[in-house]
Amino acid sequence: MLKGGETKRRTIFFVIILVASILVMLLENEEMYDVESMSKFANSFVEKHVRYQYSEKQDMKNFSTYWKSQDILMKLAGKIHSTATSTALQGGFTDLADDFNSDNIKTLTKKRLEEREAKIEEIYDYRKTHLSLKHLPKVIGIGVKKCGTGGLITFLAKHPLIRIPKIYSGETSFFVSEQYKKGPYAYRSYFPPTNEMEFGMEKTPIYFDSSNINLASTMKKMVPKAKILLMVCDPTMRSFSDYNYEDQHPDSPAGIVARQNTFEEFIDTYVPKMQLLLQQIHDNRTSYADDYKTQIMLRGLRKTIPAANLITTGLYIYHIQTWKTFYDKSNFLIVDGEEFIKNTGAVIEQIQEFLGIPKLVWKEDFVKHPDTGFYCYRKLTEKHLNSSYVETDDELRTSLKCLGKTKGHTRNGAKHASPEALGKLSQFYELYNRAFYQETGKTYNWL
Repeated sequence: MLKGGETKRRTIFFVIILVASILVMLLENEEMYDVESMSKFANSFVEKHVRYQYSEKQDMKNFSTYWKSQDILMKLAGKIHSTATSTALQGGFTDLADDFNSDNIKTLTKKRLEEREAKIEEIYDYRKTHLSLKHLPKVIGIGVKKCGTGGLITFLAKHPLIRIPKIYSGETSFFVSEQYKKGPYAYRSYFPPTNEMEFGMEKTPIYFDSSNINLASTMKKMVPKAKILLMVCDPTMRSFSDYNYEDQHPDSPAGIVARQNTFEEFIDTYVPKMQLLLQQIHDNRTSYADDYKTQIMLRGLRKTIPAANLITTGLYIYHIQTWKTFYDKSNFLIVDGEEFIKNTGAVIEQIQEFLGIPKLVWKEDFVKHPDTGFYCYRKLTEKHLNSSYVETDDELRTSLKCLGKTKGHTRNGAKHASPEALGKLSQFYELYNRAFYQETGKTYNWL
């Protein structure tokens, strides 16, 4: 028989669940209610619940009620995001997006810079006055390895609404580890607390071609509303970059192969193997989408043929099929990694538009490093609009926020491969690149 105190605590928890459930149902019909008032009330309600749970949960003998209330509260927070916050974002911020879309730095006026700073300050003020909780991410980068995903998340994190985990520069590896079996509560633990306006984001490049063929399905079920970013690049240069990366990690199976073979020797050995294997499959294939066995085979090769993934990762046409099954263009964006190198700021603007957030990181915020030639972030300020302002190379180097020194070695000439080896690899990928172009409806400059 329950004691009086225990009965009271359980009763309060059931009331919490009931109120949260009613709020969710009401927010389904937000056009009938004052969304702003509803949002304030919901925030207040959640805050009181959080205070209560931390003071009482240690005394609870049965935690099932506690976890059930957490589920409903998270659903409530997600619903608030899709109503009140979406309205605030679109009404309060998006109207400035066109102003920030100028093609020349000279068109940026002092007024526009002031407007941007005012909006950023508004976001920070909102963060100070509204409750933040652990949420599942709203943005997930799934790959491709060695195509620039590190640079992508680094520069996107300059946006005040995008929050990334501190662990490994935003790379959780959650869905390729045993952690995913622990469910959404374990996944939330990786991310910083966010309010309903902010976007949690992570990127793990090996999600795209993971040996787990069910990864896309698992992700969709756990984070159904997340937007997916896929950054692809020239698979030939991607393979060369991956080879150099593994060469620096000799303890991995691919690293052992890289240490024992030059890149040219690796290509001469592995490309013929892949050609023979795929040719036999290609002769009997009706379409890439229906070729489920090949998708499984390619993803599993990393377990049976050391370093095979240095080549098979670039067969984008196969790996994208499982993702197409669960995501469409509204929540799946393919980013050109080669374009990201050439026009970093423009790609960052494109992604902000895709995410539906204000363009507060502009292409004018990116300048080329005087030594590497790669774009770095340097937030544009009023002084840069002054025609009399001259910035020396030393001053520029100091002000730039660039990627690590280990990045871009195969693109800036620091690492070389013979034209013959690269040519063989390009020829191998040509058929699959053309199929990928047709599949995505976009032509990339990889041929």
